[in-house]
Amino acid sequence: MTARPSNTASNRSPAHSAAVQQPIDAPNLTADDDLDAIYQQLVKGVGRERVTDANAEALAQRAQQEGHTVLATELREWLAPC
Repeated sequence: MTARPSNTASNRSPAHSAAVQQPIDAPNLTADDDLDAIYQQLVKGVGRERVTDANAEALAQRAQQEGHTVLATELREWLAPC
């Protein structure tokens, strides 16, 4: 029985590695579009991994304006120093 080589980065061809590492074309999203997408995910109960220190306040303000007070509070707690 012959052992098959494992499919590790060390035995892949350079062309294969380069193809894997190239970024996928994404639509040009503005910061507002991205905030909208993040906000919509948060309202659905997902997307917490996309909240950052840079966008948490804007997301909290929007949540407050749209009546999602619990979400607004959670986002402000994100920014609170521990």
